Amino acid sequence: MFEFKNYFIIKTKSELLIDNSKSSSSLRINVDLTMHRIPCYILNMDISDFTGAHTSNVKGTLIKRSLDKDGKMLKMDSSDVGKKHEEEKFTTEDVIKAFNENQGCRLTGSFEVMRLPGNFHVASHTFAPILREFRDKGQQIHFNLTHTIHHISFEDEKDINLIREKFNEGIMTPMDGFYLVDDTQGTLLNYYINIIPTEYEDIDGKTYHAFQFTYKQKKVDSGRMIPTIFFRYDISPMKMKYTKYYPGHFDGLINICAIVGGMFTIAGIIDSILLRVFKSQREVKGSV
Repeated sequence: MFEFKNYFIIKTKSELLIDNSKSSSSLRINVDLTMHRIPCYILNMDISDFTGAHTSNVKGTLIKRSLDKDGKMLKMDSSDVGKKHEEEKFTTEDVIKAFNENQGCRLTGSFEVMRLPGNFHVASHTFAPILREFRDKGQQIHFNLTHTIHHISFEDEKDINLIREKFNEGIMTPMDGFYLVDDTQGTLLNYYINIIPTEYEDIDGKTYHAFQFTYKQKKVDSGRMIPTIFFRYDISPMKMKYTKYYPGHFDGLINICAIVGGMFTIAGIIDSILLRVFKSQREVKGSV
């Protein structure tokens, strides 16, 4: 009965294959990150890749929201809510006030990069002139890289959620909820991310594509660089494939036959033992 029931249970097998698919030349990165002590005014997202291309204050759907020292979103005009960060305008006085109030910033959205090894990093390089003016006014800049990674994933969020519902296999968001306190000055925080293309094949033959990833974190001395958080990613030439399937007809038949054959074998052993016991008892009685 258990074997017959098991025959109708959908199973999932995994394989490691060479990724020879003709995939898109771009890769979407979804980010939700809070910098608890760096104001939005001087926070930017930059990207660079293996070819040496570098983009400052990267565009996309990235939105910055200013936070107070307790992590609550600051009140602002309705026209400012959801404003893309590359459109912001501010003065040095705004920056000084934000630093004195220990403001933070939550950066949410997505952007696309070339499907090559590279990195995206959160820093203040784009606002170097503002920082120099900040120093000229006698203000000390204290970069605090304490942050929370609410979410990081690759490719379409809808596909990721659909795969989770249908398969519940793979590690696609291992960094979600990661919190790190770093109040030391002159440091670079590096996250080394290994991205693994993954294919999911449903029982009806329909396929879905996503990216799993693993990561490691390391801190190094920034030297003369502005303290920065780097997310350095590399894309594996291998891919994982998960396939849903029913056990084969012959597999089920062979297993049932094995069970029946085992029952006959065990029955024969028990019969032989009982026969010997009864025979020995008769011989004992006959001798008496």
